[in-house]
Amino acid sequence: MVEPNSSLPLDVFIHILSHLPPSPKRGCHDPIYAFVGFLEASTLLREAAKVPSLWEPHYRVRYTHCDEQAEARRLSTLNGDWRLLYVARRRLDSKALRCLDEIIRQRNGQLEHAKSIFELSFDIWDVMQTEAEQPVPEPFRRTNEYPSVDITHIAPNALTRRYWARSIMESISRSYAIDLWTRSQRGDESVSFVESFSALSCFMGKSPRQMSEIFLPLMDRCRAYLSGRGCVLDPDDGRYDLAELCISICSFMRSEGFDAVDPENFHSLLNILPHAYLTCNKKTIPISLVHIFVAISRDLGVHASPVDFPARVLVHVSTPDPLTDDFYVDVFGSSTKPILTLREDITALLIQHGIPPQSMVQYISPCTGSSMLLRTSRNILSSVHGDHRSSSGLAQTSLYIAFCIYLLMTSREQFAARVTMYVGLLDCVTVIPKTLVPLFLEKSTARETLEDKCRTTIQRHRTMTTVKLRSSPENTSVFYFVGMVFRHRARKYICCIYGWDNTCKQDENWIKEMNIDSLPRGRNQPFYMCFSQDGLERYVSEDNIEPTLTTTGMVMEIFASAQNFPVYFSDVVATSGDRVRLVPSPEVVQSYPEDEIAARHWLEERSSG
Repeated sequence: MVEPNSSLPLDVFIHILSHLPPSPKRGCHDPIYAFVGFLEASTLLREAAKVPSLWEPHYRVRYTHCDEQAEARRLSTLNGDWRLLYVARRRLDSKALRCLDEIIRQRNGQLEHAKSIFELSFDIWDVMQTEAEQPVPEPFRRTNEYPSVDITHIAPNALTRRYWARSIMESISRSYAIDLWTRSQRGDESVSFVESFSALSCFMGKSPRQMSEIFLPLMDRCRAYLSGRGCVLDPDDGRYDLAELCISICSFMRSEGFDAVDPENFHSLLNILPHAYLTCNKKTIPISLVHIFVAISRDLGVHASPVDFPARVLVHVSTPDPLTDDFYVDVFGSSTKPILTLREDITALLIQHGIPPQSMVQYISPCTGSSMLLRTSRNILSSVHGDHRSSSGLAQTSLYIAFCIYLLMTSREQFAARVTMYVGLLDCVTVIPKTLVPLFLEKSTARETLEDKCRTTIQRHRTMTTVKLRSSPENTSVFYFVGMVFRHRARKYICCIYGWDNTCKQDENWIKEMNIDSLPRGRNQPFYMCFSQDGLERYVSEDNIEPTLTTTGMVMEIFASAQNFPVYFSDVVATSGDRVRLVPSPEVVQSYPEDEIAARHWLEERSSG
């Protein structure tokens, strides 16, 4: 950097730096590089760049998330110096990115690196989000993804990188949700119904801040809507009409598209996830509409709470006047009759549902977030069987949510076994041992079940870190290769191979159940780990493999259904016509270093044939 003109005072350089616009993303145009340049230049420029207040807007834009306890410690230790805070967070970013690089590069040590990132919690959320939003190769993009971004350059292994970044974010937010629900179940009154219910989306990788950012503009628009209608929001104003205000909130919600779902879409799993029904799936079920109504009402100072009413969740509204009866709001049916009274409406409805007078109190009283979460869990179990349009991945995650809630809220240890049916590899080294297991006593059934699941999953992963050479004497009978797509000879489904064993490695029970010994070569032949079109992982004998040349359509069908596909494959490349070849991820190349050569030879032979 050129030595500055000595006639320019320090204030001028501070003024120049103060006009650099903050950027939330890393990259070559990051204005922070100007600060770095000043710091590496003359004493005068360095003094300008060290002014703490100049760094505050850049810090706040770049770091929207944090681990609150860790942030408080940093603020105290660094005396609120924004430059030093920025430097401290960038160091955490660098640590997380180095670990992410290692996760992608090789399987050995992979879980330890993932755990290291997870333990940094929300402190590394922003940098992981940047990685999770990196453009990926064209076939793997959603429709209209990256509409305004230059995607001429795709980072190496972008698909695999995005997968791991998103998976780590999901583990962090799931751990947060479980901790929040545990506090709610234990009676922590600081955990609101709105907060605990919004945390359902944390299992889908949404942070609590992201959920708040969805709600805040909605609440602002509601205030503007109510003001435009002349609604009085001050309860001390003599014109304040609480029932009319609640009716207007319902009208606002309908004006925004939040309304009763059509019967044919009632069982969609998207009706249960807040980030979905707050944005794109606005016609939804009663409990979800109640969630939105209560959030808006509470923001307006209305004491509104959900009611675990039979058939349809209602809202209980407490009136500030002790001489005026509380009332109920039917948000789902608000277009016909939004306000229900206890004396005339609620009692009659309970009698219709067969509820005797002596049992009515529990159905008319405001309930906790825990009760609503349990009701949502029942909705999930019902919807999974009724929703045939959602992906298998969404169904699996929804069941994971449901059984975690059952386990936390009922203390019935048998639900631990159901939770383990839906836990993935990463959660077995993060969420389960760090958040769930400590909730149960030593030697309890739930704790042992969860720990056994983590142990067996991790052991299975570690057996896959072994390098397998086709040229080794014990593997010379392996004919097919990682990345090959084939049709199952007997059952006709399409699969792709992501790993292999030189002989069957399943236990005796599986071998008998699958009648493996009746195959021409029985158990003493190569077996292949595969993803199938239906999202299931298969273990297929070489006898049952019917090779087929791969098309983009086949790959996309498997990619859409197999959640772990990006762990093993990072791209597809064209070979001839509409034929494509799967590109293994770096960790697969390291584990099966000779399979790429086998793949090329096989394709050359097929092409020449």
